[in-house]
Amino acid sequence: MKKALFLAPLILLTLLVAIKLPVATSKPETVTIAVDLAHGESDKYLNFIQGNITQVTVNNRVYSIKWINITTGMTITQELLSEVDILLIGQPTTGLSPDEMEAILDWLKGGNKVLYVAGDSDYGPGPDRIDIVNKLLEYIGARLRLEQASVYSEVGRTYKYKGTVYPTVAAAYYRVLVFVEPDSTTLPHLDTSILAEGITKPILMHGPTCVVWVDDEGHYHDPVTEVFPGLIRIAWFRNSYIGDNNPPPAYVYDPMFYGLGAPRDNSSFVGYAAEYWLDVNSLITVAGESLYGDYEPAWASSYYGVSLDGPAFVENLIRWWIRVVTYTPPPPPTLTVTETATVMQTITHTVTRTLTQTVTETMTLTTTQMQTMLQTIRETTTKVSLETLSTTITVTAPDYTVAGVVGGVALIIIVILVIMLFTRKK
Repeated sequence: MKKALFLAPLILLTLLVAIKLPVATSKPETVTIAVDLAHGESDKYLNFIQGNITQVTVNNRVYSIKWINITTGMTITQELLSEVDILLIGQPTTGLSPDEMEAILDWLKGGNKVLYVAGDSDYGPGPDRIDIVNKLLEYIGARLRLEQASVYSEVGRTYKYKGTVYPTVAAAYYRVLVFVEPDSTTLPHLDTSILAEGITKPILMHGPTCVVWVDDEGHYHDPVTEVFPGLIRIAWFRNSYIGDNNPPPAYVYDPMFYGLGAPRDNSSFVGYAAEYWLDVNSLITVAGESLYGDYEPAWASSYYGVSLDGPAFVENLIRWWIRVVTYTPPPPPTLTVTETATVMQTITHTVTRTLTQTVTETMTLTTTQMQTMLQTIRETTTKVSLETLSTTITVTAPDYTVAGVVGGVALIIIVILVIMLFTRKK
């Protein structure tokens, strides 16, 4: 009983703590998207975009979207952009100041940023709007440009997209449709397959131009046939042609070749393209018409009886952009340097060699010579019989130095003594 009374407060305390402790949840990361409305852009469909895209999932991670509108009277500054991840400038009708363009450039160079900028066709005031976009792109050092022209297609033309045949326009030559067929890339954080996820229908681009690019020498290029490192083509006009409504002339697509009735009036052009800056992980997306604010923006889900995938495409674009700005590059590999030292040691051995040369000479004495020698011996010793002497005496003469002469004399003396001893025994 006492034990139960003792445990009761502990059990109660445990229950109270369990009730107080919050359940751990994964808080979604927040990505800030700023939309420019300060340079004459329309906000058509912007409320639909911002109201429907408040949270997205990228690679199984949830991201909250914080929308900021840059409204009339506001200026794009470094301070304003300091907390912005993605900046949308959809079809500006008034130019950006040098300070604003410098702020955008510094912001992009800071890394992990996305700039989207869209223009218009060269119909009506279109050339000025194209020029505004191109001046911004030139200032920030991008290669992408908008063509000074219009893209059209004929009613009745079709294109087979993902197994289904679609018209290339929505009931009029200027209501052009594009098809999302992005280039693949080997960089995992630029996985362009996101852009086409769930897309089975075309996207509207109402009265558009197309994208071209310029090299360091100022020469313009056709992105359909010529590419550069970092170029990603996203959406395409198919079976289309070029219209030239106002000066200046087109940079790349001369209507004499690409206009209606010309040899290439059934061509492909790029409607959406991106340029990736690998060194800072920033992305610039350029389009010939706008996601918002256009006469009929890309958000459209249906137009003149043609079913469209505009909302899904806009969301896919945002998901793709978020993947870029939230990318954390892996740490550089650890470089292990193994230093191998080769030590060369020279060891000198002094070797003294004594060479001994033995010279053996054999002297053969004739009988007369032997008799003369014996005669000399007899004069000092007892007579020795000639028959007892060998007719051949062999002497060894190592060399002809003083020591050799002494040794030779000693040998002769020994021979004489031996003969004398032998004679006495006789």
